[in-house]
Amino acid sequence: MMFNEHPLHRSASGFSLVEIMVAMVIGMLGILIIMQTFLMFEGQKRTTTGTADAQENALMALFTMERDVRMSGLGLVGLGCTTINAYNSNMTPTTYPINAWPVTIARDDPAAGTDRITLVYSTSAFGNIPTTIASPMPSESSILNVNNGDGFVANDLVLISEPPKACSMIQASQDGQKTGTDWNIQHNPSWPYNPPAGAIFPVGGYGTGARLTNMGSMVNHAYYVQNNTLMMSDVNLPAGAANPLPLVNGIVAIRAQYGRDTNADGFVDVYDNTAPASATDVVAVKLAVVARSGQLEKDTVSPATLVLWNGGTILNGGALALDAAARLYRYKIYQTTIPLRNVLWNN
Repeated sequence: MMFNEHPLHRSASGFSLVEIMVAMVIGMLGILIIMQTFLMFEGQKRTTTGTADAQENALMALFTMERDVRMSGLGLVGLGCTTINAYNSNMTPTTYPINAWPVTIARDDPAAGTDRITLVYSTSAFGNIPTTIASPMPSESSILNVNNGDGFVANDLVLISEPPKACSMIQASQDGQKTGTDWNIQHNPSWPYNPPAGAIFPVGGYGTGARLTNMGSMVNHAYYVQNNTLMMSDVNLPAGAANPLPLVNGIVAIRAQYGRDTNADGFVDVYDNTAPASATDVVAVKLAVVARSGQLEKDTVSPATLVLWNGGTILNGGALALDAAARLYRYKIYQTTIPLRNVLWNN
């Protein structure tokens, strides 16, 4: 039997080595292009996400501090206090001073260029309605006899003021008790904020007519930056697991300036960091928050100096210097001016 033999067509004989190598090169080039596009997109996405995170962190930090700044001074303005002497049996040392200004600004970390902002105000609804002592109070162990004790409840911190004497802070150990035409406010020495005799009172104590202010739980917060985190410390409480409290990550600096009224017309005349002469000198606070993206870039993406205030000024602490390593990150800066309404209303 005879079979006819037909030659195979070229299309049925497979790929040659050259064709396979060309196809591999083309495929590798395609993969390379795809990877380059993917990496570029991924880098842009990380940059965008990191910048958005920095923006959110800065806004959250600014909102948190602004809310406290607006309340500062409640119950303090007009008392004539320059220093508040305080006691807490849980603190070390047990006696400590409290700055009586509504807002205190100090350069917390000169190397990093960030500030510490301390705020003080009453949390009581009666904070702006002081009463007066009806009979002399020569020492800390005396019972407070006042003209009106309505609104004073157990645990409230109470501020005693009689200019030019230093002010003192004690703690009510029970609700105000009506006794005839006057009121008694007990402050048992076993309570943490009540000092032993001779611990914080001025010589001679306080006389009739000295003012008594209900401070409630008395906010005394210090805001500062530590390890790229906005921290909040309760100055009236000892350091512990929850004090200070980390609030917002990614914050590298906070800066503040006093808005001072130098001619008593109720308007800001100058912004600076000059310590105020009285509690009514400062009617506003200018606040700037600097947040950093968590994305480390390959190239320098930030300037050597960040300008914090509007107008481009770098005076009065209005600039933040960055070293070479810090310039590999992107930054978001938010700033605002906050009126101190309790000071303005008092004036």
